[in-house]
Amino acid sequence: MKMNELKLVYFSPTGTTRKVVMETASRISLKSVSFDLTVHKDKKPSLKFKNNDFVIFGIPVYGGRVPATFLRYFENLSGKNTPAALIATYGCREYEDALLELKTEVESRGFKVIGAAAFPTEHSIVRSIGLGRPNKEDLKTISDYGIQLNRRIHSEAAFEGIQITVPGNTPYRKPGSAGLVPKTDVSLCTECGHCAKVCPSGAIPAKDPKKTDKKLCVSCQKCVRICKEKARYVSGMKLRMLTDRLNKVCKSDKDAEIFL
Repeated sequence: MKMNELKLVYFSPTGTTRKVVMETASRISLKSVSFDLTVHKDKKPSLKFKNNDFVIFGIPVYGGRVPATFLRYFENLSGKNTPAALIATYGCREYEDALLELKTEVESRGFKVIGAAAFPTEHSIVRSIGLGRPNKEDLKTISDYGIQLNRRIHSEAAFEGIQITVPGNTPYRKPGSAGLVPKTDVSLCTECGHCAKVCPSGAIPAKDPKKTDKKLCVSCQKCVRICKEKARYVSGMKLRMLTDRLNKVCKSDKDAEIFL
């Protein structure tokens, strides 16, 4: 089968998952089209793919699961036995059920998973954990994943014979939360509204960007990272408590795991 296009469907609040997806895609000899589902959209786009498209799905792991914000876009997602590869990035703790959940979700919508990978990266909240990852060696491993996927999609072998098994358990673990809902220093906030525009979960109201809806916030920290006025921040005490807890369970030297 002659392949059509490479489709990149990803969720990447801090940009790390996007970086990994793009490095993988750079080794695949197809024209690519990106679907960045990071910015909140009330009207979900229709994501319908052909049987000769190749789709890469990329997500960061939140509490061992696929971000619920990303899965909401799957309402309008469908394939026609479309080959797909999976990428999960995680902050050097564990990715637990995330790859299995993502695989199950895409397969139930008409995709054939022909590859999957979990890559340890810098933690999005406690950045000292996995600091600087993906590093040079990581990028080589990610690049190799793309090379292997490229060989697979351009081979004459039928995808039907490929059976990918990934770690994980069902029922999935209960979604966790870091509980670090960003606050706003009202003395610094200029109400420019940029944080509201980029919030992936729609937790920051455009008419009053000093506020944050705690029920909608996914603690991704994007608003903290992009605020030029440094008005967005997280509680120092909660951050210290989280840092102490994660330093006990995270290992910055974790290796990538690839399933082909």
